[in-house]
Amino acid sequence: MSLPVSNGTPRSPGATPPPTTGRLIGTAIVIGGLVAVCAALAAGNAAPQLGSSGIVVPATLALAIVLMVVLVPLARSIANASASHIKWRGGDVVAARALAQKSRDLSATAIGLSVFLAVAVTVFFFLTVTDGAIRDTFLRGELIRTSAIETAKAFGINVALAIGAETLALAIGLLLALGRLLPGKGMGSVRLLAISYIDLFRGLPSVVVIYLICFGLPLAEIPVISEASPIIYAVIALSMTHAAYNAEIFRAGIESVHPSQYSAALSLGMTPARAMLHVILPQGVLRVFPPLLSGFVALQKDTALVNIVGIVDAFAQAKIYAANYYNLSAVTTVCILFVIITIPQTRLVDYMLARRAARARVSSQ
Repeated sequence: MSLPVSNGTPRSPGATPPPTTGRLIGTAIVIGGLVAVCAALAAGNAAPQLGSSGIVVPATLALAIVLMVVLVPLARSIANASASHIKWRGGDVVAARALAQKSRDLSATAIGLSVFLAVAVTVFFFLTVTDGAIRDTFLRGELIRTSAIETAKAFGINVALAIGAETLALAIGLLLALGRLLPGKGMGSVRLLAISYIDLFRGLPSVVVIYLICFGLPLAEIPVISEASPIIYAVIALSMTHAAYNAEIFRAGIESVHPSQYSAALSLGMTPARAMLHVILPQGVLRVFPPLLSGFVALQKDTALVNIVGIVDAFAQAKIYAANYYNLSAVTTVCILFVIITIPQTRLVDYMLARRAARARVSSQ
């Protein structure tokens, strides 16, 4: 039996045609069209705030921008789908399937851009609706600039609290993890103590612990201890809470090291303590560094809770501005400061996790 004439791979009689892209293209057209209409309506509604006397120009401009962004990949997707159909009819299976896949990818790109623009249009609408009332409440520029310096100075308290509490939380968490992993019946009481601490402080809200420590210790009138600074109490409270989470992370890292590593260290003449210190801990801690960093990010955000005990951190300073000006734009300054320091750390965690996954894939090959 003769095969169809083709410039590429000939099509066999039972070959399955590439999946159609019509449904994806149709979905992209519908979503892109809806977003374009919504963008035109939002721009027309915000015409006075954009400095336009009429709604036609901003609405047309918004409609054109959305269509231009969406139509480029959509037009390429349609062209590739048509070319795929031609190749299939000519018997070139490989080229037909490659073009069909490219058409699907471009359709997905058009849908993704439409979703992104839909979110952008929604945000723009909420910022401009009712003559920009939401924007003036949260994003008044002059108040953000006015409060920025004092809020940034107070933000130093949050940074100091985070560093001090994390240092203590790491040390206490490691001790708790080692205590929970102690072998033998004789250490059962120590394991019970470590487990009880971890369960208790993982179950308590951070704000409650801060309240109890910062107000409870001064009220107890214990010599020396009750005379400390509220910032010291806040560091202790935060470290006590986050040490419980760190303990579980350390435990997971230690238990992830294969038991043969420990046995090999003992066979070389190391004591159990030296084997744990020089062989197990370095490997285990290195493996859990990303989740430890994620925990540190969470601790940094929890430092905003200390304002309930009278510490003037960035959030408390922003609330003073908010009360004086009857506006929440100063609190937005606090959000910006936290985002500035936490986003680079979260990206670092993502990078480390991706690198670990890549190494795992290489080692498994």
